[in-house]
Amino acid sequence: MEQQFLKNRWNNLSEIIPENVENFISIYNKREPLLIEIEEFAKKEKVPILLPSSANLLKLLCKLKQPRTILEIGTGIGYSTLSILYALNGNCELISVDFNRDRIEIASSFIKKSGFKATLIHNDAFNALRDFLAEGKTFDFIFIDSMKSEYPFFNYKIQALLKENGMAVFDNVLFRGYVCGVHPERYKRAVFLLKKFLKDVKTYPNFENSIIPVGDGLLITERKN
Repeated sequence: MEQQFLKNRWNNLSEIIPENVENFISIYNKREPLLIEIEEFAKKEKVPILLPSSANLLKLLCKLKQPRTILEIGTGIGYSTLSILYALNGNCELISVDFNRDRIEIASSFIKKSGFKATLIHNDAFNALRDFLAEGKTFDFIFIDSMKSEYPFFNYKIQALLKENGMAVFDNVLFRGYVCGVHPERYKRAVFLLKKFLKDVKTYPNFENSIIPVGDGLLITERKN
């Protein structure tokens, strides 16, 4: 059911922000031609991507933080990947993981078209995170846009992979407002797990957190010294 919601995201846009406001923001905010091309492709093919308003905030965070090592969980067709690369003018080492081989191939073609470089890995998020921890990898910035019901199960790994003063950003944390109101029975498990994740995040020491009501809700968490 959660996957069906994601498929319909371009029809429903965001339940957090009214559709007319989301549309205005997407027109007002500057986006590179290739990002607009990906938006049009996603709409035509009904492929879920990060909403433009959320992508714009993601770009701003990257410009402010200037991370050099970046991990993305949930490549999709490369929209958020390229948003990050454009924000940093490609001056970063970016690794992006996705379980869908077809979408990885589409993302690869868009990234190649941009002239930027990124390492795309076809793997399950859990296995990839486990491997990164075993290798001793750490990152300045981590962006997570995967199934919301997975967030509680690999969040502690995300925290362990963050460098000091590193930042992690999770998408879809407000889930159309269902986490703070009435939700359809079919989303009961996803909402329960997402609320558990948000509750757990509050308890982590040395982390500062903020939920931003942009798109479908972004959680920004920063590791302090």
